[in-house]
Amino acid sequence: MNRRSQQKLSTRANIKRTARAAFLERGVEATTTREISRLAGVAVGTFFVHFPDKLDLVKEIFFDEMDSALSAGVGQQSPTSSPTEYMVQIAQVLFTFYSKYSEFTRMIMLDSVSSGGFHAQQMSSVRDGLASRFEAVNIDANTASIFAENVIANYWLVFMECLPSGKFDAPATMQRLNNLNLPFKISYDNAARK
Repeated sequence: MNRRSQQKLSTRANIKRTARAAFLERGVEATTTREISRLAGVAVGTFFVHFPDKLDLVKEIFFDEMDSALSAGVGQQSPTSSPTEYMVQIAQVLFTFYSKYSEFTRMIMLDSVSSGGFHAQQMSSVRDGLASRFEAVNIDANTASIFAENVIANYWLVFMECLPSGKFDAPATMQRLNNLNLPFKISYDNAARK
C-alpha cells in the first residue's frame, strides 16, 4: 500500500474514532459534521471525501460495533441446538447492544425501514439458523420455516416495543420474548424427545 492510501485509511479511521466518541458523549443528533471535522483535525471537505453524509458515518460505526458485540457475545457462548434458546442468545447480545447505542439504533432503523434495510437481512440469516435447528429434530422443512418465521416475528414485536424508549435490556424484555416463543419451544422439545 502506498503512502497516500495509508494516509487515507488513517484519516478515515481518525474521523470514525473521533465521531464515535463525540456521538457517545454528546449524542448523534447534537454532533455536527463540522464539529466532527474540527475534533478530528480535518477540513469539512475532507470529512465528505470519506463519508457522503453523517448517516453513512453513523451506519459504519454502528455496524462495526455490532459485529464486535456479536463476535464477543454469541461467539463465546456454547452452541445450542434449541431454536428458541438460539434466538434468546442472539436477542440478549443485540438488545444489550441496541440499548447501549439507542440513538444510533433509532436512526438506523428509520433509515432501514425506508430503504429496505440491514436488520431484515441480518434476521434472514438468523431465520435460517432457527429453521435448521427445527429440522434437526425431524420437523418437516415447511413447518420448520413457519416456526422460524414466527420466532423472528416475535423478536421483531419485542424489538419494536423497546425501540421508542431504547431500553432493550430489561429482564422483562427477555421474559416477554421467551413467553411469546413458548409454543415453539414446546414443539421443539416434543420433537426432540421422539
